[in-house]
Formats: sequence, structure tokens, C-alpha cells
Amino acid sequence: MNKVVDKEKIEKSIKIFYKTLLNRESDIKGLNYYTTQVMENSLTLDEVYDEMKNSIEASSIIKMSKLMESAITFQSNYSKEEIKNNLEQKNTWYHTININGIQVKNSRTSTQYQMWVSQAIPVDLTGKSILDVGCSDGFYSFLCEHRNANRVLAMDYEGFDIQKKMPESEKKNITNNFELYKKFLDSKVEYRNIDVNDIDLIKETFDFVLFFGVYYHLENLISVLKKIYSVVNDSVFLVGHILESENPIMYYYDTTQIKDDPDFFSQIVASPQCLINIAKGICGFKNARLVDTMSIPYDREYPHFSSGSKNDKIGLFEFSK
Repeated sequence: MNKVVDKEKIEKSIKIFYKTLLNRESDIKGLNYYTTQVMENSLTLDEVYDEMKNSIEASSIIKMSKLMESAITFQSNYSKEEIKNNLEQKNTWYHTININGIQVKNSRTSTQYQMWVSQAIPVDLTGKSILDVGCSDGFYSFLCEHRNANRVLAMDYEGFDIQKKMPESEKKNITNNFELYKKFLDSKVEYRNIDVNDIDLIKETFDFVLFFGVYYHLENLISVLKKIYSVVNDSVFLVGHILESENPIMYYYDTTQIKDDPDFFSQIVASPQCLINIAKGICGFKNARLVDTMSIPYDREYPHFSSGSKNDKIGLFEFSK
């Protein structure tokens, strides 16, 4: 009887540790492991607390909390009512952007994720020029403008909100998400409808290039990175899905099997070392490094996931000349 009572008390304490240190409910595997360790006197409750406090998961939570301190609320001269009415008329968004305390619902990326990505972008961009490749709704473009960039050129081939199967005649009558945000922010960011394969036609160079959520869509990554190399003066910041492997490998999808899947969007996915090798060994960047990684749970299992993993890893990279 006492053992049952002791076990219940131990489990209760460990559940509290999960909630206070990891900001989530305990998982069965972890709860059973720590409970057994304490019951068998292999660990004390204080040692369990310290172990969880010093875990990678806890460190990630602390880091994300600090990043969220720099989350931005954009200011606009438009009223909250006008902003809200315009945003609610559209139901397809990629970025979460907060304007005068109003932000869209059901966006594809969260504020937490966007601030995690933004850690690579210099806080002070005074006098700098930025090229945002695959800008979608434009959060990072507007963020760079907010950080005092001298010039920001945002480019995308198809805005996330525009229905890809719509006739061109109908597309012309739609204000895409980027232009709507630009209007409310009275932004000077320039937007161009340019395919990523045509970057070299811009005939302009930039201090920094943002290359977020694009590489895994490409049929010829190396060709595109070479073109980006030709237009950047300092650094490229790249974000995308990665393979969890220490080897320099790339996974090519059999697109003939998945082309009719509306939720599938990737052509390739590479390991961090593969991307680093391409940047340095083939494209000519002097330095290339993995800045950070993030695990994102998904409801589906992608072919490149190893061992039936339910976690999709995202990598944040910096390639510098």
C-alpha cells in the first residue's frame, strides 16, 4: 500500500516538473522512466528536477522565450476596424503579422517560428540592402524594413494566397497578401513577381539574401544557389527542412508518385552537411554553418523521415562570402 502511495506522490511531482520546466504534460515514456528511477533509488526527485531543467528541451524553451521578447507589433495609421475588416475578407495566409494588435487567424507559420527564423537576421540593418527570395506574405521583408534596411526587394513567383489554378485574368483582379500588408504599413518595400530561377536577371546586388522555405521546392538547387551567390555581397540566410544525418546526403522524391497530392510540396531534402558542402565546395561561399535547428511535429509521415519519426527538423543556415 505504501509503495502505491509513494508512486502516486512521485508521479505527481514529476508531472509538475514537466509542466513548470517543459511547459507541457508528461509523456508516458518519460513519466514511467523517471518514476522507476526514483522508486529504485537510482535518482532522487531533486536530481530528476535538475536533469529536466538542464535538458535540451528546457534550454530550447528558454531560448524561444527570449526570442519572443523581440516579437514585433507593426504600427499603422489605419484604424483597427479597417485592418480587421480587410484581413477577415481573406482566409489564406502564410505569415502571422501583427498590425496595431490585429493579426490574421489560421496562418501557416506562427510568431514563435518566425522569430526563431529571424534570429539570423542582423538586428540593425542601417544602410543595408536585402533581397527576400520567396517572400510570400512578406513578414521578413517588412521586419528588415523595420530594422532600418536602406532597400528591401521582395520577390515571389506565386503569392501563397493566390489560387494557383485560377486563370491569369482572374489573378490580376486580386490584391495579394503582400500588397495588402504593404498598404497598411505604408511600406517602401518593392515587390516583384520573379521566378527563383531568374534571380540573375535582377542586375543588382544585395548585402543580405533571405532564402527561407524555398530550397526544397527546387529541381536544381545548385544552379539557384550559384545565382544567389552572384547577387549577394555578404551573407545568405537559408531555412528549410533537413535530413537528420551527419553524412552529406540528399533525398530526391519520386514526384511521379506524389504529384497529385495537394499537401506535398518538396522536390528534395538535404542533410546539413550536404547543404554546407554545396555552399562552400560548389557555389564558392567562404563560410557556411548551421546556426540552429527546430523540431516540428506533423500529422503525416514524410518519406524522408527515418525510423518512423514524427518530427520534421528545420535547419537555419548562414552562408557568407
